[in-house]
Amino acid sequence: KGEAIADYWGLEPRLNLRYTINNRSSIKASAVWSNQYIHLVSNATTTLPTDLWVSSSKKVKPQRGLQFSLGYFQNFLDNEYEASAEVYYKHLDNQVEYAETYTPELGQDVENQFVYGTGRSYGLELFLKKRRGRFNGWIGYTLSRTTRQFPDINDGLRFPAKYDRTHDLSVVATYELSKRWQLSGTFVYGTGQALTLPNSFFVINGWLFQEFDMPRNSYRLKPYHRLDVSAAWSLNKKPNPKLKNELVFSIYNTYSRLNPFFVYAFPEANENNAGAIDVKLKQVSIFPIVPSITWNFKF
Repeated sequence: KGEAIADYWGLEPRLNLRYTINNRSSIKASAVWSNQYIHLVSNATTTLPTDLWVSSSKKVKPQRGLQFSLGYFQNFLDNEYEASAEVYYKHLDNQVEYAETYTPELGQDVENQFVYGTGRSYGLELFLKKRRGRFNGWIGYTLSRTTRQFPDINDGLRFPAKYDRTHDLSVVATYELSKRWQLSGTFVYGTGQALTLPNSFFVINGWLFQEFDMPRNSYRLKPYHRLDVSAAWSLNKKPNPKLKNELVFSIYNTYSRLNPFFVYAFPEANENNAGAIDVKLKQVSIFPIVPSITWNFKF
């Protein structure tokens, strides 16, 4: 009690460069070395939200990351619009995953179930923003790839990380209908989460077992996307009141997209073949369309 288990420290140098082409455009470059002492460990064989946060210890070394980025930034139409295109590459050391033989059990020391490797992430980020006017907003899109490589997993071959997102799109728009009414909307889209599914099932002494022979994280959930809209109505009739308050009418997930929360394999008896079992993949979704009314006030 009170005894230190492990002690780590690390330098985090940063280098940022900017070259101004003219008063509207520039090129920026950066290099960043970072350390992380808390690890997010994910179980690739389930999509349930069972990720585990683990601090660095004698066995679990701090994560190290080296990231490079290069981007072009441009303002136009009297700075009403701004746009950018940026590429990045990041190398990661001391990544943590569960071993392929891991099965959850109560009371076990999970550190004994970890394996260690490296990771990398790279991609292209595009951004466009309208800064002024009654109608404004922004669009952001990322094309990226995040992979990991472990000597003890997937035969040492590189595989997609659980939260790898090939496509990530966000669109945000706001329109000032009048001095008291403001409309807004948000649309998001993302590639489905990567996961590992069993490729075969078999029964031994009445118990159902599953076997994983496919490459790590070779399956994808359905893409995630939704549209949120809202209308804000100011209750103040006079400008600059002491008490500012408004009502916000909003709809979350407007078209009630059933985005996957997790999937699971469900065995069912085969009606046409006695003794045989059919295994079907079923999806669980949460948060369909959710309307709401909010009262905001500030004084």
